[in-house]
Amino acid sequence: MKGTKTSLFLVELMLSLLLFAFCAAICIQIFNAAGKRTRDAEALSKAVFAATQAAELYKSVGGDLEKLDDLLGNTALLLDDTVSVYYDAGWNTTVPPMLDSAYPSKARYIMSVMEMEDYAMIEIFDVKSSGAPFLRIDVKAVA
Repeated sequence: MKGTKTSLFLVELMLSLLLFAFCAAICIQIFNAAGKRTRDAEALSKAVFAATQAAELYKSVGGDLEKLDDLLGNTALLLDDTVSVYYDAGWNTTVPPMLDSAYPSKARYIMSVMEMEDYAMIEIFDVKSSGAPFLRIDVKAVA
């Protein structure tokens, strides 16, 4: 009879541990998802800041992409009718990959200011995810 009580206690203890492990696994997944959402929200906030800054600079130079390229510094790249700025994962500007072929690209986000007929389109892309832009805004130059 004593062995039966011990066996029941061990089975109950094992079931309790199994339930605790199952609940812990669910909690870890919830915390992981919350952390990912936080990182995504932070990236979106920084993207909005970078795009707004570029839009204000674009307006201040009257829509001149060459002047915008000069204002953005040596991390900007002017090709055709597009100024591109490259950012690393921490949203620090980084050298465009075309200019620094000796090192692997650290670029995680790319902001492009494209001149259209009567406005500029500012898009930010996440290099790791292909497809649609991460953020897009349109801005008119002040005459």
